[in-house]
Amino acid sequence: MLKGKRIYLRELTVADVGDQYVQWLADPEVNQYLETRFSEQTPEMIADFVQSKEQSENEFLYGMFLTDSDTHIGNIKIGPVNPYHSYAQVSLFIGDKAAWGKGFATEAIDLIVDHGFNTMKLDKLEAGCYEENIGSKRAFEKCGFLVEGMLKDHCSTPSGRTSVILLGLTKA
Repeated sequence: MLKGKRIYLRELTVADVGDQYVQWLADPEVNQYLETRFSEQTPEMIADFVQSKEQSENEFLYGMFLTDSDTHIGNIKIGPVNPYHSYAQVSLFIGDKAAWGKGFATEAIDLIVDHGFNTMKLDKLEAGCYEENIGSKRAFEKCGFLVEGMLKDHCSTPSGRTSVILLGLTKA
């Protein structure tokens, strides 16, 4: 368990897959920047995904939980880990809209950065977000990530093509 001031992270288990989780991934506003939006997410599919991360040796899926209520508000993943080059990808989403805009993503990223560099002994972390996803970009930047590049018109959205911003953080 990774403990912050207002949230804690713990590895998700299949037992964490419930109606709320399924509703998050079905909500167009929540999933607008998630690749899962391209197919209907069933409880079985989500449970299979969580179980695959539980069994993985190089991808780690954590739930974000409010410290004061143990409420699950979203997820953050580190991995896949590249052991040869000592880096990993970081991705996240906050499904509980009541938790949006309150700094929980920044706190979760800070916890994962500390874990990635100090426990996992990684040298670099990387992330990406759609150009329109200003909240995600800001959260990563608040944690020290720098914009390292952009993949122009890389992904398809209902409103047309969008670019992907690439961010990275190297261990000091």
